Amino acid sequence: MDNAHRFLAFKNAMTSNYKLQNFITASHFARQVLDLEPTGIFASQPDVIAQHKKYFQAFQAKGTNALKLDFNQNLNVEITEIQSYLCLGSLRPLADNRAQATLKCPLCASVATKEYSGQKCGTCELSVLGEDVMGLNIEIESPK
Repeated sequence: MDNAHRFLAFKNAMTSNYKLQNFITASHFARQVLDLEPTGIFASQPDVIAQHKKYFQAFQAKGTNALKLDFNQNLNVEITEIQSYLCLGSLRPLADNRAQATLKCPLCASVATKEYSGQKCGTCELSVLGEDVMGLNIEIESPK
């Protein structure tokens, strides 16, 4: 990912966590922005680094998270290809045993854990998760 795009992602994550009063997590993303300084993307905007240093110090001073997130700050992720799926209900990564422990939406192919069996798909909102279907049948009701 290009450094300018990393900056935007880190900045948006920092802002979102700040608004949720997750100051520990916001400080992590402010630190990530500061770590981009040696790349030279802020050469034309020196005030960005100074501003993010202030944010980092303020978040460190607060030192609390209002919400518990399933987020590991020590995990350095480089996305090269999709290795797993997210459950559409819980938005948690699914284990590699997808075939045994997951359901698929027959229309949009979204994936969910077995606990969502029989529920309407949250992605397309047209099909029931885990149903076996032969094809797509579209029925149009005539106006009354």
